[in-house]
Amino acid sequence: MRLAYITNTSLKESSGGGSGVNFATYNHLKDSFDTDYYLINPRQDFKSKVTSVILKKLHLKRNYHHFSDFRLNNVAKQFQDIRGDFDAYFFHGFTQWIDTNPIKPYFCFNDACFATYVEIYNDKKEFQSNDLNRIYKKEAKWLKNAEKVFFRSEWALNETKKAYNLEGENFLNVGVGGFIDIPERDIYKSDYKFLFISREFKPKGGEVVLKAFRVVKEKYTNIEINVVGDAPPEGFINDYGVRYIGFVDKKNEVEKRKLLEIFNSSFALLHPTKKDINPLVLIELAYYGCPAISSNSFAIPEYIIDGQTGFLLQDETDEQELAEKMEYLIVNRDAYLNMRKMARRNAIKNNTWNAVGNRIVNVINNK
Repeated sequence: MRLAYITNTSLKESSGGGSGVNFATYNHLKDSFDTDYYLINPRQDFKSKVTSVILKKLHLKRNYHHFSDFRLNNVAKQFQDIRGDFDAYFFHGFTQWIDTNPIKPYFCFNDACFATYVEIYNDKKEFQSNDLNRIYKKEAKWLKNAEKVFFRSEWALNETKKAYNLEGENFLNVGVGGFIDIPERDIYKSDYKFLFISREFKPKGGEVVLKAFRVVKEKYTNIEINVVGDAPPEGFINDYGVRYIGFVDKKNEVEKRKLLEIFNSSFALLHPTKKDINPLVLIELAYYGCPAISSNSFAIPEYIIDGQTGFLLQDETDEQELAEKMEYLIVNRDAYLNMRKMARRNAIKNNTWNAVGNRIVNVINNK
């Protein structure tokens, strides 16, 4: 089979997140099919962007300029210029392609639909409802016409069905993998070093984490916490036992080694997030045997088996509940060590790119 792989992301970007998914997906496809890589960079719609900025400054509802008709149409024109005798197309992502009209079967892969993205990452009230609905309708139609729509979680798949009132008969959850080296074994020893890692401190539950840490620290003075990524407020950063690492560039070998050392020595990952879809950090730490305490929302319950590979919080804003789970892991040593084994086993069995790639390839082969 000959595939055209359509993306808006360069293969030079491959550190994680969307760029990592793009890199991993393409490499699995090219190993199984005759696959051509097409990078489409849409023109910016400056008029729509300026209009949106002005409306926001005037505190008026604005347009969603990133997916304006002008920009979507430009993408469609670039897609039409692709030449080749392909059996099918494979799209990285959804929304940027919704004005394309492929004449051959097409597949696509994403973490969530546009409606879900807006609900989680944007303030929906900022945007004109008719402009959002324009995008919703186009995306719903485009997804319905796809040969197969691959999702990274069952949660996102069901959210898309609800948002767009679709049966989703062509939808399939294939999961997702992490973007970190999988160690040969768990080499954790005995320290009580908790870990919080995020690009956005507050939305990911950073304040709740450090408040819970204060509570547990009063009773267990030998515990520590590494904070990687976005900086905590000054009121927390100077707390005894809090070690702020900062952002780590995994493309830099020295910084990557430092991150792997942190992963190897982490006692538990704390992630009481209020703003997420499928946090890959849960999977990546699980490769190292590190259990997680996280929110019982989004796709998180698909990566954490409550009470076996970590804990799911009923209220991610409650530092007392988080502190109780942290203390349980400290006190119940045998249960904790078994949890490490289960976390690593579950992640390596279900949440690697080899597993995800094989699921996608098998579906395409059997279409």
